[in-house]
Amino acid sequence: MNKSFDDLYKAFEDRFRGSRELVKERLGIYQPLLARVPRQADGPTLAIDLGCGRGEWLEILVEAGLDAVGVDTNARMVQEAIDNGLKIEVQDALEHLGGRPDNSVAVISAFHMVEHVPTDYLIQLLDECQRVLTDDGLLILETPNPENISVGTHTFHFDPTHKSPLPPALLEFLVGQAGFEETAIVRLNGAPMIEAGPMERTVHLMFDVARDYACVARKRAKEGPEALAGFVHSASQQHPADTGQIRQWLRSADDEIAGLSAARAELTSHTDQLHQRIAGFTDQAQSMQNEIDGFRDAIASLAHRTGSLEAEVASLAHSKGILEAEIALAHQKLSAFESTIVQKVIKRVSDLISKLSK
Repeated sequence: MNKSFDDLYKAFEDRFRGSRELVKERLGIYQPLLARVPRQADGPTLAIDLGCGRGEWLEILVEAGLDAVGVDTNARMVQEAIDNGLKIEVQDALEHLGGRPDNSVAVISAFHMVEHVPTDYLIQLLDECQRVLTDDGLLILETPNPENISVGTHTFHFDPTHKSPLPPALLEFLVGQAGFEETAIVRLNGAPMIEAGPMERTVHLMFDVARDYACVARKRAKEGPEALAGFVHSASQQHPADTGQIRQWLRSADDEIAGLSAARAELTSHTDQLHQRIAGFTDQAQSMQNEIDGFRDAIASLAHRTGSLEAEVASLAHSKGILEAEIALAHQKLSAFESTIVQKVIKRVSDLISKLSK
Protein backbone atom coordinates (compact mmCIF):
# COMPACT_ATOMS: atom_id res chain seq x y z
CA MET A 1 0.00 0.00 0.00
CA ASN A 2 1.75 3.14 -1.26
CA LYS A 3 -0.95 5.68 -0.33
CA SER A 4 -0.37 8.37 2.28
CA PHE A 5 -2.64 8.35 5.32
CA ASP A 6 -4.44 11.47 4.04
CA ASP A 7 -5.17 9.72 0.72
CA LEU A 8 -6.23 6.55 2.51
CA TYR A 9 -8.56 8.41 4.87
CA LYS A 10 -10.05 10.38 1.96
CA ALA A 11 -10.86 7.05 0.24
CA PHE A 12 -12.30 5.75 3.53
CA GLU A 13 -14.62 8.78 3.85
CA ASP A 14 -15.76 8.46 0.25
CA ARG A 15 -16.77 4.84 0.80
CA PHE A 16 -18.24 4.83 4.31
CA ARG A 17 -19.54 8.38 4.87
CA GLY A 18 -21.36 8.61 1.56
CA SER A 19 -21.38 10.92 -1.42
CA ARG A 20 -21.17 14.70 -1.11
CA GLU A 21 -24.80 14.93 -2.28
CA LEU A 22 -26.02 12.49 0.37
CA VAL A 23 -24.09 14.18 3.19
CA LYS A 24 -25.28 17.63 2.15
CA GLU A 25 -28.87 16.40 2.05
CA ARG A 26 -28.54 15.07 5.59
CA LEU A 27 -26.98 18.29 6.86
CA GLY A 28 -29.89 20.30 5.50
CA ILE A 29 -31.82 19.45 8.65
CA TYR A 30 -29.87 22.17 10.53
CA GLN A 31 -30.96 25.01 8.25
CA PRO A 32 -33.74 26.15 10.64
CA LEU A 33 -31.04 26.72 13.27
CA LEU A 34 -28.93 28.76 10.86
CA ALA A 35 -31.97 30.90 10.08
CA ARG A 36 -32.08 31.92 13.76
CA VAL A 37 -28.48 33.14 13.84
CA PRO A 38 -28.59 36.99 14.10
CA ARG A 39 -27.52 38.85 10.94
CA GLN A 40 -26.73 42.28 12.42
CA ALA A 41 -24.91 44.69 10.12
CA ASP A 42 -22.24 45.40 12.71
CA GLY A 43 -22.09 41.90 14.18
CA PRO A 44 -19.93 38.91 13.28
CA THR A 45 -21.25 36.45 10.71
CA LEU A 46 -18.23 34.18 10.79
CA ALA A 47 -18.99 30.44 10.87
CA ILE A 48 -16.17 27.98 11.54
CA ASP A 49 -16.50 24.29 10.70
CA LEU A 50 -13.94 22.21 12.57
CA GLY A 51 -12.85 19.03 10.80
CA CYS A 52 -14.65 20.25 7.70
CA GLY A 53 -13.60 17.30 5.51
CA ARG A 54 -14.84 17.64 1.93
CA GLY A 55 -16.77 20.82 2.78
CA GLU A 56 -20.45 19.85 2.40
CA TRP A 57 -21.45 21.86 5.48
CA LEU A 58 -19.36 24.83 4.39
CA GLU A 59 -21.45 25.00 1.23
CA ILE A 60 -24.63 25.13 3.34
CA LEU A 61 -23.14 27.88 5.54
CA VAL A 62 -22.27 29.95 2.47
CA GLU A 63 -25.77 29.41 1.05
CA ALA A 64 -27.17 30.64 4.40
CA GLY A 65 -25.30 33.94 3.97
CA LEU A 66 -22.56 33.31 6.51
CA ASP A 67 -18.82 33.89 6.12
CA ALA A 68 -17.74 30.26 6.30
CA VAL A 69 -14.24 28.99 7.06
CA GLY A 70 -13.25 25.34 7.31
CA VAL A 71 -10.47 23.88 9.42
CA ASP A 72 -8.95 20.44 8.84
CA THR A 73 -5.63 18.65 9.12
CA ASN A 74 -6.16 16.31 6.15
CA ALA A 75 -4.47 18.01 3.23
CA ARG A 76 -6.15 15.70 0.69
CA MET A 77 -9.64 16.66 1.85
CA VAL A 78 -8.71 20.32 2.18
CA GLN A 79 -7.59 20.36 -1.44
CA GLU A 80 -10.93 18.96 -2.62
CA ALA A 81 -12.81 21.64 -0.63
CA ILE A 82 -10.55 24.39 -2.04
CA ASP A 83 -11.15 23.03 -5.55
CA ASN A 84 -14.87 23.55 -4.88
CA GLY A 85 -14.27 27.24 -4.11
CA LEU A 86 -14.41 27.00 -0.31
CA LYS A 87 -12.21 28.73 2.28
CA ILE A 88 -10.15 26.19 4.21
CA GLU A 89 -7.23 26.40 6.60
CA VAL A 90 -4.95 23.42 7.21
CA GLN A 91 -4.58 23.68 10.95
CA ASP A 92 -5.36 21.96 14.22
CA ALA A 93 -8.81 22.96 15.49
CA LEU A 94 -7.68 23.96 18.97
CA GLU A 95 -4.84 26.05 17.59
CA HIS A 96 -7.19 27.73 15.12
CA LEU A 97 -9.70 28.74 17.79
CA GLY A 98 -6.86 29.88 20.04
CA GLY A 99 -6.00 32.55 17.48
CA ARG A 100 -9.54 33.99 17.40
CA PRO A 101 -10.70 36.93 19.57
CA ASP A 102 -13.39 36.59 22.22
CA ASN A 103 -17.03 36.82 21.05
CA SER A 104 -16.03 36.92 17.38
CA VAL A 105 -17.75 33.88 15.84
CA ALA A 106 -21.46 33.37 15.12
CA VAL A 107 -21.43 29.59 14.49
CA ILE A 108 -18.99 26.83 15.37
CA SER A 109 -19.66 23.33 14.09
CA ALA A 110 -17.88 19.99 14.16
CA PHE A 111 -19.39 17.06 12.29
CA HIS A 112 -17.99 13.67 13.25
CA MET A 113 -14.89 15.22 14.73
CA VAL A 114 -15.22 15.12 18.55
CA GLU A 115 -15.05 11.29 18.64
CA HIS A 116 -11.56 11.52 17.11
CA VAL A 117 -9.94 13.46 19.97
CA PRO A 118 -8.96 12.58 23.56
CA THR A 119 -11.16 13.80 26.40
CA ASP A 120 -8.71 16.45 27.65
CA TYR A 121 -8.43 17.86 24.12
CA LEU A 122 -12.25 17.92 23.82
CA ILE A 123 -12.57 19.81 27.10
CA GLN A 124 -10.08 22.46 25.96
CA LEU A 125 -11.86 22.66 22.58
CA LEU A 126 -15.24 23.30 24.26
CA ASP A 127 -13.72 25.99 26.44
CA GLU A 128 -12.33 27.73 23.34
CA CYS A 129 -15.69 27.43 21.57
CA GLN A 130 -17.40 29.09 24.51
CA ARG A 131 -14.83 31.88 24.53
CA VAL A 132 -14.90 32.82 20.86
CA LEU A 133 -18.66 32.46 20.24
CA THR A 134 -20.91 35.50 20.55
CA ASP A 135 -23.64 35.52 23.19
CA ASP A 136 -26.15 34.53 20.48
CA GLY A 137 -23.64 32.15 18.92
CA LEU A 138 -24.57 28.60 17.98
CA LEU A 139 -22.57 25.42 18.61
CA ILE A 140 -23.32 22.20 16.67
CA LEU A 141 -21.45 18.98 17.49
CA GLU A 142 -22.57 15.90 15.56
CA THR A 143 -21.16 12.45 16.30
CA PRO A 144 -22.09 8.75 15.96
CA ASN A 145 -24.78 7.74 18.42
CA PRO A 146 -23.69 4.81 20.64
CA GLU A 147 -27.28 4.52 21.94
CA ASN A 148 -27.90 2.75 18.64
CA ILE A 149 -26.65 -0.81 19.27
CA SER A 150 -25.44 -1.30 15.70
CA VAL A 151 -23.41 1.93 15.85
CA GLY A 152 -22.03 1.44 19.37
CA THR A 153 -20.94 -2.16 18.81
CA HIS A 154 -20.12 -2.22 15.11
CA THR A 155 -20.05 0.71 12.69
CA PHE A 156 -18.32 3.13 15.10
CA HIS A 157 -15.26 0.90 14.96
CA PHE A 158 -15.00 1.02 11.16
CA ASP A 159 -12.92 4.18 11.56
CA PRO A 160 -9.52 3.33 13.09
CA THR A 161 -9.03 6.98 14.12
CA HIS A 162 -12.06 6.99 16.43
CA LYS A 163 -11.07 7.21 20.09
CA SER A 164 -14.24 6.16 21.90
CA PRO A 165 -18.00 6.66 21.56
CA LEU A 166 -19.49 9.68 23.32
CA PRO A 167 -22.91 8.98 24.86
CA PRO A 168 -25.26 11.95 24.35
CA ALA A 169 -25.62 12.62 28.07
CA LEU A 170 -21.82 12.80 28.48
CA LEU A 171 -21.25 15.22 25.60
CA GLU A 172 -24.14 17.42 26.72
CA PHE A 173 -22.69 17.42 30.25
CA LEU A 174 -19.26 18.50 28.99
CA VAL A 175 -20.79 21.26 26.85
CA GLY A 176 -22.78 22.51 29.83
CA GLN A 177 -19.68 22.45 32.03
CA ALA A 178 -17.90 24.61 29.45
CA GLY A 179 -20.39 27.39 30.19
CA PHE A 180 -23.14 26.96 27.58
CA GLU A 181 -26.44 27.84 29.23
CA GLU A 182 -28.74 26.16 26.70
CA THR A 183 -28.03 22.66 25.44
CA ALA A 184 -30.10 20.04 23.64
CA ILE A 185 -29.67 16.65 22.00
CA VAL A 186 -31.00 15.97 18.49
CA ARG A 187 -31.05 12.34 17.31
CA LEU A 188 -30.58 12.03 13.56
CA ASN A 189 -29.77 10.06 10.42
CA GLY A 190 -31.57 6.80 11.00
CA ALA A 191 -34.52 5.04 9.48
CA PRO A 192 -37.95 6.37 10.53
CA MET A 193 -40.00 4.28 12.91
CA ILE A 194 -42.11 1.58 11.35
CA GLU A 195 -45.62 0.30 11.94
CA ALA A 196 -45.11 -3.27 13.05
CA GLY A 197 -45.50 -5.63 15.97
CA PRO A 198 -43.88 -4.76 19.33
CA MET A 199 -40.90 -7.08 18.92
CA GLU A 200 -40.07 -5.84 15.41
CA ARG A 201 -40.47 -2.21 16.50
CA THR A 202 -38.14 -2.81 19.46
CA VAL A 203 -35.40 -4.29 17.25
CA HIS A 204 -35.88 -1.50 14.68
CA LEU A 205 -35.61 1.19 17.37
CA MET A 206 -32.43 -0.23 18.89
CA PHE A 207 -30.61 -0.96 15.61
CA ASP A 208 -31.94 1.36 12.88
CA VAL A 209 -33.13 4.65 14.42
CA ALA A 210 -30.93 7.72 15.15
CA ARG A 211 -27.53 6.47 14.02
CA ASP A 212 -26.06 9.92 14.78
CA TYR A 213 -26.86 12.69 17.25
CA ALA A 214 -25.93 16.32 17.68
CA CYS A 215 -25.43 18.35 20.79
CA VAL A 216 -26.61 21.87 19.92
CA ALA A 217 -25.91 24.71 22.34
CA ARG A 218 -25.92 28.47 22.93
CA LYS A 219 -23.84 30.52 25.32
CA ARG A 220 -26.99 32.35 26.47
CA ALA A 221 -30.33 30.58 26.72
CA LYS A 222 -33.36 31.80 24.79
CA GLU A 223 -37.00 31.33 25.69
CA GLY A 224 -40.14 30.71 23.68
CA PRO A 225 -40.09 29.94 19.95
CA GLU A 226 -36.35 30.68 19.75
CA ALA A 227 -35.47 27.97 22.28
CA LEU A 228 -33.56 24.95 21.00
CA ALA A 229 -36.27 22.66 22.38
CA GLY A 230 -38.57 23.60 19.50
CA PHE A 231 -35.99 22.51 16.94
CA VAL A 232 -35.38 19.27 18.80
CA HIS A 233 -39.10 18.53 18.91
CA SER A 234 -39.46 18.97 15.15
CA ALA A 235 -36.20 17.35 13.99
CA SER A 236 -35.22 14.65 16.46
CA GLN A 237 -35.84 10.96 15.95
CA GLN A 238 -36.79 8.61 18.76
CA HIS A 239 -34.31 7.59 21.43
CA PRO A 240 -32.78 4.21 20.39
CA ALA A 241 -32.19 3.35 24.04
CA ASP A 242 -35.58 4.55 25.31
CA THR A 243 -35.93 1.79 27.89
CA GLY A 244 -39.38 3.01 28.94
CA GLN A 245 -40.69 2.68 25.39
CA ILE A 246 -38.89 -0.65 24.89
CA ARG A 247 -40.29 -2.03 28.15
CA GLN A 248 -43.77 -0.90 27.13
CA TRP A 249 -43.46 -2.64 23.76
CA LEU A 250 -41.99 -5.79 25.30
CA ARG A 251 -44.72 -5.78 27.95
CA SER A 252 -47.22 -5.45 25.13
CA ALA A 253 -45.53 -8.41 23.43
CA ASP A 254 -45.67 -10.38 26.70
CA ASP A 255 -49.34 -9.53 27.07
CA GLU A 256 -49.95 -10.55 23.48
CA ILE A 257 -48.06 -13.82 24.02
CA ALA A 258 -49.98 -14.41 27.27
CA GLY A 259 -53.22 -13.68 25.42
CA LEU A 260 -52.20 -16.06 22.67
CA SER A 261 -51.29 -18.69 25.27
CA ALA A 262 -54.69 -18.27 26.95
CA ALA A 263 -56.39 -18.39 23.58
CA ARG A 264 -54.38 -21.46 22.73
CA ALA A 265 -55.35 -23.12 26.01
CA GLU A 266 -58.99 -22.25 25.37
CA LEU A 267 -58.70 -23.53 21.82
CA THR A 268 -57.07 -26.73 23.12
CA SER A 269 -59.96 -27.15 25.56
CA HIS A 270 -62.47 -26.61 22.74
CA THR A 271 -60.48 -29.02 20.58
CA ASP A 272 -60.56 -31.66 23.33
CA GLN A 273 -64.32 -31.17 23.64
CA LEU A 274 -64.67 -31.48 19.89
CA HIS A 275 -62.56 -34.63 19.95
CA GLN A 276 -64.83 -36.03 22.64
CA ARG A 277 -67.93 -35.10 20.65
CA ILE A 278 -66.37 -36.57 17.51
CA ALA A 279 -65.58 -39.75 19.46
CA GLY A 280 -69.23 -39.84 20.59
CA PHE A 281 -70.38 -39.28 17.04
CA THR A 282 -67.99 -42.01 15.91
CA ASP A 283 -69.48 -44.43 18.44
CA GLN A 284 -72.99 -43.47 17.33
CA ALA A 285 -71.99 -43.82 13.71
CA GLN A 286 -70.51 -47.25 14.42
CA SER A 287 -73.71 -48.30 16.20
CA MET A 288 -75.78 -47.05 13.28
CA GLN A 289 -73.43 -48.84 10.89
CA ASN A 290 -73.92 -52.02 12.89
CA GLU A 291 -77.72 -51.55 12.67
CA ILE A 292 -77.45 -50.89 8.93
CA ASP A 293 -75.32 -54.02 8.54
CA GLY A 294 -78.04 -55.93 10.49
CA PHE A 295 -80.70 -54.48 8.23
CA ARG A 296 -78.64 -55.47 5.22
CA ASP A 297 -78.28 -59.03 6.55
CA ALA A 298 -82.05 -59.19 7.24
CA ILE A 299 -82.78 -57.84 3.77
CA ALA A 300 -80.40 -60.40 2.26
CA SER A 301 -82.09 -63.18 4.27
CA LEU A 302 -85.51 -61.90 3.26
CA ALA A 303 -84.40 -61.74 -0.35
CA HIS A 304 -83.17 -65.33 -0.08
CA ARG A 305 -86.46 -66.41 1.45
CA THR A 306 -88.37 -64.45 -1.20
CA GLY A 307 -86.38 -66.29 -3.86
CA SER A 308 -87.24 -69.64 -2.25
CA LEU A 309 -90.92 -68.68 -2.01
CA GLU A 310 -90.91 -67.53 -5.59
CA ALA A 311 -89.43 -70.90 -6.59
CA GLU A 312 -92.07 -72.72 -4.53
CA VAL A 313 -94.82 -70.55 -6.09
CA ALA A 314 -93.45 -71.34 -9.55
CA SER A 315 -93.40 -75.06 -8.66
CA LEU A 316 -96.95 -74.86 -7.30
CA ALA A 317 -98.05 -73.01 -10.42
CA HIS A 318 -96.54 -75.79 -12.51
CA SER A 319 -98.25 -78.44 -10.40
CA LYS A 320 -101.52 -76.50 -10.64
CA GLY A 321 -101.21 -76.53 -14.42
CA ILE A 322 -100.72 -80.29 -14.44
CA LEU A 323 -103.65 -80.82 -12.07
CA GLU A 324 -105.86 -78.55 -14.10
CA ALA A 325 -104.95 -80.55 -17.25
CA GLU A 326 -105.68 -83.82 -15.46
CA ILE A 327 -109.02 -82.46 -14.17
CA ALA A 328 -109.96 -81.33 -17.65
CA LEU A 329 -109.14 -84.80 -18.99
CA ALA A 330 -111.15 -86.39 -16.19
CA HIS A 331 -114.06 -84.11 -17.03
CA GLN A 332 -113.80 -85.24 -20.66
CA LYS A 333 -113.71 -88.89 -19.66
CA LEU A 334 -116.62 -88.40 -17.26
CA SER A 335 -118.64 -86.67 -19.89
CA ALA A 336 -117.95 -89.51 -22.35
CA PHE A 337 -118.79 -92.07 -19.71
CA GLU A 338 -121.98 -90.28 -18.78
CA SER A 339 -122.96 -90.05 -22.45
CA THR A 340 -122.40 -93.82 -22.92
CA ILE A 341 -124.48 -94.63 -19.83
CA VAL A 342 -127.33 -92.44 -20.96
CA GLN A 343 -127.29 -93.99 -24.38
CA LYS A 344 -127.31 -97.48 -22.87
CA VAL A 345 -130.20 -96.56 -20.60
CA ILE A 346 -132.16 -95.11 -23.46
CA LYS A 347 -131.54 -98.19 -25.55
CA ARG A 348 -132.72 -100.53 -22.79
CA VAL A 349 -135.77 -98.41 -22.21
CA SER A 350 -136.47 -98.49 -25.90
CA ASP A 351 -136.01 -102.25 -25.93
CA LEU A 352 -138.45 -102.67 -22.98
CA ILE A 353 -141.04 -100.53 -24.61
CA SER A 354 -140.72 -102.53 -27.74
CA LYS A 355 -141.22 -105.77 -25.87
CA LEU A 356 -144.23 -104.49 -24.00
CA SER A 357 -145.87 -103.28 -27.15
CA LYS A 358 -145.76 -106.73 -28.62
